[in-house]
Amino acid sequence: MKTNKKDIYLFPARLLLVLGIIDLVRGFMHTFNIHWAAANVAKMDLSIGGDQLFLLGVFGLSNFLTGILFIFLSRRARELSPHIIIIIPLSYAIGLLGFRYAGLVKQAAFNGRYFMMVYMAVCVLTYVKYMVDKKGQESKA
Repeated sequence: MKTNKKDIYLFPARLLLVLGIIDLVRGFMHTFNIHWAAANVAKMDLSIGGDQLFLLGVFGLSNFLTGILFIFLSRRARELSPHIIIIIPLSYAIGLLGFRYAGLVKQAAFNGRYFMMVYMAVCVLTYVKYMVDKKGQESKA
């Protein structure tokens, strides 16, 4: 007899796949399309020198890494997907705490923050959905 058990990993794995693709696009924007992205998306003042472009590009390198890893994990280790998804906003939160500890204060507009707020909210909400689904599955067992 076939059980009709809900696959609680399906949605998190699909989201992780989408986040991987988004990170590959972000990696492209931060590296190969860096001048356009800095001027038109980030609205950076490039008159003060190229170090900020270099740092933006280095961030793009890590976007390639995370994008490839997210895609790989979503396809090969679906059960890890919800946990990877919640690690994303936790990692950014640790980074923000580090910025505060170091005394860094944002001075530019940083238009990407709205996209990142949605990105983080989707991660948290997906993890909450996973936990609710998991709890529901455990209560039926």
